[in-house]
Amino acid sequence: MKLTYGIFLRILILLTLFLCQSSQASDHASILIYHHVSDTTPESTSVTPAVFAQHMSYLHDNGFTVWPLGRILASLESKMALPRKTVAITFDDAYRSVLEQAAPILKRYDWPFTVFVSAQAINEGYLNYLSWDELRRLVAQGAEVGNHSYTHSHLIRHLPGESDTQWGARITADIQQGHQALHARLKVDTRLFSYPYGEYTTELQKRVGSLGYFGITQQSGAIGPGFDPLAIPRFPMATHFSGLKRLAVAANARPLPIRNIDIGAHLLTKGHTSKRRYAFDLEPGGYRLSGLACYSNDGTQLNINLTPAAEGLRASMKLPDWAAGVRKINCTAPSSTEKDVYYWVSQVWIVKQADGLWPDSQ
Repeated sequence: MKLTYGIFLRILILLTLFLCQSSQASDHASILIYHHVSDTTPESTSVTPAVFAQHMSYLHDNGFTVWPLGRILASLESKMALPRKTVAITFDDAYRSVLEQAAPILKRYDWPFTVFVSAQAINEGYLNYLSWDELRRLVAQGAEVGNHSYTHSHLIRHLPGESDTQWGARITADIQQGHQALHARLKVDTRLFSYPYGEYTTELQKRVGSLGYFGITQQSGAIGPGFDPLAIPRFPMATHFSGLKRLAVAANARPLPIRNIDIGAHLLTKGHTSKRRYAFDLEPGGYRLSGLACYSNDGTQLNINLTPAAEGLRASMKLPDWAAGVRKINCTAPSSTEKDVYYWVSQVWIVKQADGLWPDSQ
């Protein structure tokens, strides 16, 4: 076929469009988690309506694409490209302020969002929680609904005298009861499960996975290729961690590429944590190795030991002498090419009291 000028021009246009679309593609996303959007609720789980409006304005003004969480996970699972600068907006617990304060702001931009529901709180009409009718209104607006267990209890904890088998049966029933309530009340069949309190162990992850769920955490970090479907990170947004600089870092984050992760165990005991280590292999990526830093959740920087590994370097560090509670380590490294962009990974542990009791046990 003779290549005429018209055919050449059409090919050039198509090639240009393809390259432009490819340049807008990405393989990672950030997930934001909110609880209350209110001036009157606890600061540890709240942002004010004014701050939430600033967050959404920042995302809009800086060209972010907002997708439902389920769509992001399904796309990454299928190895499909995402738009550049993709984020998901999620809310845990289904508080009334999601409808009254957050939803009208999100509606301005026609953005989807995800609400994780603990059905018992809705069934029993807990104060400051949404009703089923109100949740239906949010679904009609474009909200996606996820399971947050039925009871919102500390799922990792055994009851007194409870065997592993009995615990497993009880937890499975709790998660399934939550799923059934969402289906009966909202006609929702979801693959999204958010761990109550952000607590999980390997045993709980196995239960969640066996039920066909993605396991969603409350630890910081971006998500990308090869993500762990049972430890999906989200950036918590709450007072003292909700400034625009913090939001920008979260929204622009990249997943730090690591493998061969060794955390020892999720459950630790106070007084013994500093005898344990956290280690992983660093894979090549667009980060600056000299800027790699790891921090405990209280902001203490940890000493990182780097040694040769089969394909690169292995990073290892001693855990801090932690008090009882949910404890985390965040590791970040700056991009080697993009200003104010960080590669990020976070890991969580649960530390029991020295006597072996849970942190809030009496």
